[in-house]
Amino acid sequence: MIRALLFDCDGTLAANEPLHYRALASALLAEGVSLGTADYQALTGLPDGEAVRAALASKGREAGDAKVRALVEVKRAAYREGLAAGAIPVPGAADFVRAASRSYLLAVASGAWRDEVAAILEALRVADAFRAVVTLEDCARGKPDPEPFRRAMDALNASEPAPAPPLEPRDCLVFEDSPHGVAAARAAGMRCVALTTSHTGDSLRDADLVAANFRALDLRRVTAFFDRRAR
Repeated sequence: MIRALLFDCDGTLAANEPLHYRALASALLAEGVSLGTADYQALTGLPDGEAVRAALASKGREAGDAKVRALVEVKRAAYREGLAAGAIPVPGAADFVRAASRSYLLAVASGAWRDEVAAILEALRVADAFRAVVTLEDCARGKPDPEPFRRAMDALNASEPAPAPPLEPRDCLVFEDSPHGVAAARAAGMRCVALTTSHTGDSLRDADLVAANFRALDLRRVTAFFDRRAR
């Protein structure tokens, strides 16, 4: 039975992937590297450092750790500037999260930085709905590795009052928007709903269920669907 819902942040709760794209493209352009929207699609869901390395490698460029860190800081500064205008929620996200928090344990499992995730949750006014927030700083490996989702589940198990019995992967339902995120959820042994906010449905075919956004999802029907499949 579904007992916990784990949410990605960027592109899942907030429609902010265009901000991340423009910020990363701006940082790379200063290095003479052009990043198109199609190039960025392959990078969504990756931590900033890995996205920078992958973008440079795709253009035949390599960079040491110091250069990558510097580019990440430039990208982060540009992203903060863009976000200052306000976060745009994915349609229905805030209402869905608030409704879900009344019946399920909720956690965020994001590859973004903690301050960036906190800003989104505060802007959407849903920060208090989550018992646990796992970000880039908490994980040695980012998506598509399953570590972010496993750490989120462990954080829920360590929260008070502790769920009894402890959560297992089969008890968790993930909400994602990227192929890397879907792969991470599957590798963690968790079921997954993918939103087509950043990618087409075909690229998200490994998810258990695909929807346009949270307005297209009825919480009771979604969880009942997965509970029936588990019997």
